[in-house]
Formats: sequence, C-alpha cells, structure tokens
Amino acid sequence: MRIIHLALVLVLVVLAAPAWGADLDRWFHVSWGPAPHSNTPKPRIQASVRNDSPYRVTDVQLEVEGLTPDERSAGRRVVWALGDIEPGGESSFVTEAMDGAVTYRITVTSFDLVSVGSKH
Repeated sequence: MRIIHLALVLVLVVLAAPAWGADLDRWFHVSWGPAPHSNTPKPRIQASVRNDSPYRVTDVQLEVEGLTPDERSAGRRVVWALGDIEPGGESSFVTEAMDGAVTYRITVTSFDLVSVGSKH
C-alpha cells in the first residue's frame, strides 16, 4: 500500500512540476520590513512567506534582491524560509540589509513538496 501511495505522489509531482513555475507568484506571498533593533553591527530585514498552495512544502528558497532608489540592483542573495509550511501557513527569515538598497524584491525560486492537501 505504501508503494502505491508513493507512486501516486510521484505521479502528482511530475504532473504538477510544469505548473509550479507559473504558479509560484500565486502560491507564495512574501512581505518584509526592517528587523527590530538588535545587537548586530549591520541592519537586517525580516520577512515572512505565506504558502497559499495546496501543498505542504519545505526548503523554500528565496532570492532577495536589494534595489537602489533608481531601481538598480544593489546586490542579491539566497535565503531559506524556516521549516515546513503547510497550506495556508507562514514561515519567516531574517537577512542583513544590503548597502545602497532602499527596497527589496523577494521571490520564491524553489521548494520541496512534503505532502498534498491535508495539514499534518
């Protein structure tokens, strides 16, 4: 029975994979702001990522791009949201602010599927 369940999940992953790229903007919503002051030498930003997909996901990778006042790139870095995110759930991350950046563009670039549908 486990083999059938695993095979079904694998088929679903293969069928859903082409749609993931198109749906990332609909499935994941990122919000951010300055992190509260702390004893770090450099300012930080803190962000949350909401999972509006029908999947429980993990290892959500995001690209953070700092933008200058004229919307040029001040730099990029890769970050990961913490833990599993169930459908309708949120996770967060904190990263250092980028020199010269006045705003940020943060996008989900990849994730791993944990399960479909139900919240476990």
